[in-house]
Amino acid sequence: IMKRRENLSKAIYDLGKLSFAALVLGQIISSQGINMAIFVSGISFVVATFIFAYNIDKNGGKNG
Repeated sequence: IMKRRENLSKAIYDLGKLSFAALVLGQIISSQGINMAIFVSGISFVVATFIFAYNIDKNGGKNG
């Protein structure tokens, strides 16, 4: 079970990194300017996924 939690937390970290690249960096690089709604929601999603993955990783040792 511990290995599964570790793999799940890694997958969620990767999802957060991909979301950061697509939603946040994509807005900065875009020639059309920054859409603040997408930028803020991207930052929020990235922070939420990192917190979720951290909690899964941190709690993995307790039950595993």
